[in-house]
Amino acid sequence: MKGQMVVETTVKVAAEEFWDAYRDIKRVRILHELLGEMVGEPRVEHGDGGVGTIVSIANPPEAFWGKSDTKELYRMIDDEKRITEVEIIEGGLKDLGFDYLLTRAEIIEKDPRTMTVNLMLQFNLLFYSEN
Repeated sequence: MKGQMVVETTVKVAAEEFWDAYRDIKRVRILHELLGEMVGEPRVEHGDGGVGTIVSIANPPEAFWGKSDTKELYRMIDDEKRITEVEIIEGGLKDLGFDYLLTRAEIIEKDPRTMTVNLMLQFNLLFYSEN
């Protein structure tokens, strides 16, 4: 089953400030600091943090989203349009039957102190049953 989910959230923070924290591996480090029991320490396996970088994130043993480390590939980082695309290429949710999982985030400035995050998740789920 192929599909996508879209979530749009408005945040009262400057778009540039949010983008600086979200555009690359910093977002995973921030999630680790905030949710250390759910998001493991990220390790760069390949690359310099830009496009083509592969990051491994340890999943805790009790994680429902997969037992093996999640590996993410940074496919696109567009600083001008503030868009990122990150694909899970191994482990994590792929352990649960996702063949393809891509997160696309677009940061849109509304005014100098407010921005919107458009988050789209594209996926292909191999093991799907409506029963």
